[in-house]
Amino acid sequence: MLKFFKKKGKKDQSFSDRYFKLKIKEVRKETDDTSTLIFELPDRPFNYKSGQFLTLILPIDKEEIRRSYSLCSSPFAGENPAITVKRVEAGKVSNYLNDHMKTGDVFDVMEPAGHFVVDLNEEQSKKYILFAAGSGITPIMSILKSILLIEKKSLVTLVYQNRNEHSIIFKEELQGLKFEFPERFNLIDVLSQPTENWNGYSGRLDTSTTSDILMDISGNKINQSHYYLCGPSGFMQTVIDTLIDFEVPENHIHKESFFTGEPKHKSAEPVTKSDQEIEVKIILDGETYLVSVPSNKTILEAALDQDIDMPFSCQSGLCTACRGKLLSGNVEMEEEEGLSEEELNEGYILNCVSRPTGPGVEIEVG
Repeated sequence: MLKFFKKKGKKDQSFSDRYFKLKIKEVRKETDDTSTLIFELPDRPFNYKSGQFLTLILPIDKEEIRRSYSLCSSPFAGENPAITVKRVEAGKVSNYLNDHMKTGDVFDVMEPAGHFVVDLNEEQSKKYILFAAGSGITPIMSILKSILLIEKKSLVTLVYQNRNEHSIIFKEELQGLKFEFPERFNLIDVLSQPTENWNGYSGRLDTSTTSDILMDISGNKINQSHYYLCGPSGFMQTVIDTLIDFEVPENHIHKESFFTGEPKHKSAEPVTKSDQEIEVKIILDGETYLVSVPSNKTILEAALDQDIDMPFSCQSGLCTACRGKLLSGNVEMEEEEGLSEEELNEGYILNCVSRPTGPGVEIEVG
């Protein structure tokens, strides 16, 4: 079967267009187990939307490892781009970044990506309620700062779940925002294991506590607010179930699925009934590739095996770095959580967890 490949020079140019080399300007300690990496601006335009993430490409133990971390900075605040990394037990990358990164270090990142973004308009007057837990605050922080700066008629409440007072990421910065925007920003901390002097909400957010908080914030107008959620899946599902009970429209609820562990080890069992390879057409950076996909490989795995520079990160169907649009044919996805209902209806798939179920599959990436 005829296959189309880029000429080497073209491939190298495309790589440079989709990747950046970022140098660390400052490492700032947020909590005992969390650090913020602030980057110098690169020598070419670095554009991103509030809530998007970076995929870091790191050489660790002679292995190239990719991980996605949300930008906690705002593109409207005149600040350098930054990510915040919380140490994960046995997490190879999070421990490496917390233990070894220092000012002046340089590494490769993919261009900013992600669809957990807010559509801002300076003429809008909305009520936003943001829910975050632990390190899920990172994209929420970017969104929060951008709303306050751009939509001066909008009101924002952040409901932030943590273990105790010492584990609150961005504690001082959040207090600074309360002081700067006292009429427009409301901060509600919820601590699962607070000290005895704590006077706020205690315990983990359950449906009852979430309902009480929503009633305090919005009264009988809960379904008129716009909601952005990021944190562990159980935390987000609790909030979503509560919002559904209050008849909040689906298009008012936005969530970011956070990935913190190792990529899934995919089953070698074929999804398709045939043992034959299936040709998949992939359109990437204006070039067309025909990729032979064995029944025990995902589309991403097969493309990488054939040295095609496909974008990817978590390989678990959560970060959406590998997202593509299915133009024709059919695929089966092992995991859909990273995509919204709207994206699924528009034909988007995640190449890292997708396999073709028959001929005629064509996917546009980017």
